[in-house]
Amino acid sequence: MTRNIKLLISLISLSVLAGAMFYFTNRDTSGIDKSIFEVVDQDRIDRVTLTSQKGTVELKFDGVKWKVNTAYDADRQLITVLFATVVQTQPKRKLTGAQRDSVSKKMSRDGVRVLLLEGETLNKEYLVCGNEEKTETYFQLAGDEAIYLVTIPGYRVYVASIFELGESGWRDKGIFNFNWQNFKELRVHFPKQTDQDFSVSLVNNLFSIAEVSVADTTKLSGFLESLFELQAEQILSKTESIRYDSLLSGYPVVELAIQDISKKNIALKIFPPQKGSGVIVGRINDSETVLLSPRAAAAVSRGRDFFVMK
Repeated sequence: MTRNIKLLISLISLSVLAGAMFYFTNRDTSGIDKSIFEVVDQDRIDRVTLTSQKGTVELKFDGVKWKVNTAYDADRQLITVLFATVVQTQPKRKLTGAQRDSVSKKMSRDGVRVLLLEGETLNKEYLVCGNEEKTETYFQLAGDEAIYLVTIPGYRVYVASIFELGESGWRDKGIFNFNWQNFKELRVHFPKQTDQDFSVSLVNNLFSIAEVSVADTTKLSGFLESLFELQAEQILSKTESIRYDSLLSGYPVVELAIQDISKKNIALKIFPPQKGSGVIVGRINDSETVLLSPRAAAAVSRGRDFFVMK
């Protein structure tokens, strides 16, 4: 997740300041209507489409959860950030002259067309683009020639970053997404250290390691909690994962495979760290490449000896 997205997320926790900020930011003497991008009844919006030259991402609420292009669960935190951004973004000034002409060309080339819908009814439509330095964001209402520099009052963030996310960026980053009450078995395999292999199962409603006669339950609980909460930093597209083909063709450090009572399997391979890289590469079900934080990867790469009661 990019720095700009993390900065946008921070505005959620600080939203209690919105009321006070509304008073001060709306004491505007520039003559700009601060409400031109305002979304009416945002709670009724159940579909958002983001279209650019890279393609279209559809975010749709199915009555229970938000989905990405009907195929994947959406990242709930990012959905919250999206709506907070939609609600709080305001025009700062209208572009004129050469700057307007330049941004207009960039808007036509790189802009993201945002549609906010209630079923099939259009609530709001506008174009979004940012500058090359990713420090400024511009909005343009559909059918209006005016282009505005926009901001979220009180925050110095690159507003366009949330709209520029592709399909993989919107996806829920949880690795092992299923009902843990249906857990059956976990198998952990170390290809180059097989003496550290172990398996975890439920025995009398308690997690147990078959290969360890007396396991440290505190360490086991911490390990399973890290596993259950494991999140990818990024889910890579097929094009993005090509750069890791050489690494992925080698041996992983550890392989984790979980099965539930319906025999649904989720497997994760974690590969060796690369020199100079701040992330760890993983592979889910041999089909999708993900990037993990080194700390998260280390927490779920424990060998059998780690759990032996001292």
